Amino acid sequence: MEKSVKTTIKKWGINGEGIAYIKGKPVFIDGAIPGELVEFSVAEEKEKYEIGKLENVIQPSNLRHSRPCQVQECQGCSLMHVNYKGQCKMKEAILKQTLAKYAGYTKKIAPIIKNERVLGYRNSCKLPVKMVDQVIRIGMYQNRSNQFVPLPRCIVHQKNLEIVRQEIESLMNQFHLKEYDSKTKTGIRTLVLKEFEEKVQVIFVTGDMDLEESFIQEVSQLKPVGSIWQSIKTDSSIDIFGKTMRHLAKDKDMKIHLHQYTLNLLPRSFYQLNTRQAVVLYDYVQSLVRPCRFIVEAYSGIGAMSLMVSSKAKRVLGIEVIEDAVINANQNARNNHLEHVSFVCDDAANAFLKIRDKVECLIVDPPRSGLDSSMRQAILKKKPSQLIYISCNPSTLAKNLKELKQVYHIVSVQPFDMFSQTQHVETVCLLEKKK
Repeated sequence: MEKSVKTTIKKWGINGEGIAYIKGKPVFIDGAIPGELVEFSVAEEKEKYEIGKLENVIQPSNLRHSRPCQVQECQGCSLMHVNYKGQCKMKEAILKQTLAKYAGYTKKIAPIIKNERVLGYRNSCKLPVKMVDQVIRIGMYQNRSNQFVPLPRCIVHQKNLEIVRQEIESLMNQFHLKEYDSKTKTGIRTLVLKEFEEKVQVIFVTGDMDLEESFIQEVSQLKPVGSIWQSIKTDSSIDIFGKTMRHLAKDKDMKIHLHQYTLNLLPRSFYQLNTRQAVVLYDYVQSLVRPCRFIVEAYSGIGAMSLMVSSKAKRVLGIEVIEDAVINANQNARNNHLEHVSFVCDDAANAFLKIRDKVECLIVDPPRSGLDSSMRQAILKKKPSQLIYISCNPSTLAKNLKELKQVYHIVSVQPFDMFSQTQHVETVCLLEKKK
């Protein structure tokens, strides 16, 4: 057994862990908070750093509190042991450190806009299905491992999402369903659930198989369920869904009301995972946009942001690579009688470079990997006068800003807490073209 070492935690790590230094070497310790005196053992030793296992908290921080969830094994909520004030301080500190380190930005960052609901806020989940002791269970994989952890209950899920998840797990066992078998290419791989306005969309990701009609009938009888789909996936690609999508029961899409707008959402389409806080973020972005002739939104999803800013321009164009989302987005523009708003299905950089008209405002909301090289180059070439960058990853945001600063200066940085109990922080950064 490794010998325990006493140390004081010096700062936060980007994944919510505490960082100590032993002989100048950083040690990353999950569950530790800056300022605490702790005991840890070395779990993993690397050339330039160590991973420590927290053994004992000798002097706890005043930011520490009792975890409201006792399922620690899933490791899905890295800040569950930190009170909400401490969580917000951590996110502000990480954003500030990261922007200074990679983008050289040391000016003011606005105080984080807090989440109204710190529990029960998440509207979507994509959870693997496995057999545990001959019983089918829905759960998660531990961080950085393939260790499956069943979830008896998740307190960050919205109420109906969690009710339906538990009921479906029970029904899967009643109907003797099995986990996916790569040899026979049958069985259940993943359960995807989305809840909007108290209705839940259910998507079974399975092998090449038919689900029993009586099973689907039972699922459709669950009161919150408003839509049931099946996705056939037999390959090992990173995409959660397979190429074949089957509508099994109830409505084809979900409806979301966003102020005066109504949005439709198909299974493959993405919407922000915190519905209430998404509205706050959209309102904020809308307030930043100057009235102009032409706005482009890249990575536009189902078009929520484009609809929100539609009153600010004579023309709005959204660019999205997921076909279902583009179908939804154009339908949403038509349904809301916004003839000057349209969407194209294409790679962001490719579509952006094709635009001949002058783009005054560009809004980007890329995935965690940030803007790819071709999109960064496209922005630097076309130089829209106003650039609004919505980011879910401070590191890629900061690295992208370093390059974009060739043409732009940073006007404001506004963090949002979208994902309470986790280390993730959403940031809206306003940039304007240098004169």
